[in-house]
Amino acid sequence: MINIFESDTVGMSSGFFDSAGYVTLILSIIPLVIFIYLAIRSKNVRAFQFQISLFIAIYILGEIIETNRITVFSILPPDIGPQIHVGSAVFFTIMVWFRFYYAEKSGKKMIESDTDNGDDSDSRLEQH
Repeated sequence: MINIFESDTVGMSSGFFDSAGYVTLILSIIPLVIFIYLAIRSKNVRAFQFQISLFIAIYILGEIIETNRITVFSILPPDIGPQIHVGSAVFFTIMVWFRFYYAEKSGKKMIESDTDNGDDSDSRLEQH
């Protein structure tokens, strides 16, 4: 009986971890398609949708290279895939930091507070 966590005799990965790589790739492509669609609709490179789609695309590229799904990437060093993942995380961190910095600088809120329910009914009551 073959354990799902072991490799078979030919050296190829079999079982759970190999199929998990495919599932991760498919589950990463779905949000990429959604955010690319939203980025095209927004028609703005500075839009959050475009930036997130760029982050997901870089992450997927690292995933493809890391798991050697395409033979062209087999000439690259074996640790370049995880380095691309780290690069995408750094890009995401810088993107969120810049968005926060410019929102604070312009006086805008990035998110609503817990007590803000989206309408100004309380403030309208106080004014009367």
